Amino acid sequence: MPYRPEGRYRRAAVDPPAWLDELTFGRDDGPPWLSMGLSRCDHARWLVPDEHRSRELAECRRLLGERHDEVFGALSGTEAAGAEALALVRDWFGHQRPDLGVEDDPVDVHPLEAAGRLTQEDLCLMMEHDGAHHLDAACLCFPSHWRLADKLGRPTRAVHGPVPGYGDELAERVDTYLRRLRPGVIGVRRNWSVHDSPALFAPVPPADPEPVVADDVPTRLWLRSERQTLRRLTASRAVLFTIRVQQTSFASLALRPELADAFAARLDAQPAALTAMNGLTPHREAVLAWLGSVSDR
Repeated sequence: MPYRPEGRYRRAAVDPPAWLDELTFGRDDGPPWLSMGLSRCDHARWLVPDEHRSRELAECRRLLGERHDEVFGALSGTEAAGAEALALVRDWFGHQRPDLGVEDDPVDVHPLEAAGRLTQEDLCLMMEHDGAHHLDAACLCFPSHWRLADKLGRPTRAVHGPVPGYGDELAERVDTYLRRLRPGVIGVRRNWSVHDSPALFAPVPPADPEPVVADDVPTRLWLRSERQTLRRLTASRAVLFTIRVQQTSFASLALRPELADAFAARLDAQPAALTAMNGLTPHREAVLAWLGSVSDR
């Protein structure tokens, strides 16, 4: 019989966000365990502003003011691509969400930074040279346990080096996709991870996280997802990579038992290295127990 949240779980339950339906927890029999998971996205849905816009833009601007070199970086020669990205962002808001309005561009900043101040998405420019696409500029205010300084200027394979199995299962497919990506085509995908804090700016994982107990899972852990898009810029030929961080407490899964079931099945099946990458190693058993209590099974 499906679980119906009662008692403390009922009090902790929160409305599940709509983006949960875009996650694919499906249990695979892998290997391979990794998948690009890309589909096409209409231009009208390229960016996804929501009710958190004012708060998140304020946080972005605070970080750019107080911790600028941690959240923005650009190599020489990226200015034209940044200006193209800025024009694209401004045009999108002008045509798709004119009700929101956008501020004038700040003076004396890289155009990619100006673009990053307008949108909830983090923005990265992948420039092709030396036979590969490189992360040559980024406005990265909401990193999910990685630091821009460690990745700036590096090729795609090196950027994803810490991902278990990336070199064997995905590297060549990603490089091929980037080479073949045409202007006008927008690819979109999602990933997921688990954090023990709702902080959006999370460049460094906790060094020695205290394991949670099952009863605390719904209120102490956060399911975090990156909605990522890729599109080729027409003039510069750079690839603009957007990262929109969205998150919800585990409590929301109490009202989506079918997702809790799929999540538990995936977590039970996947290799330990992936569980560690997802941020779940110290909490795995507690999470599995809690998901089992709210699933359809």
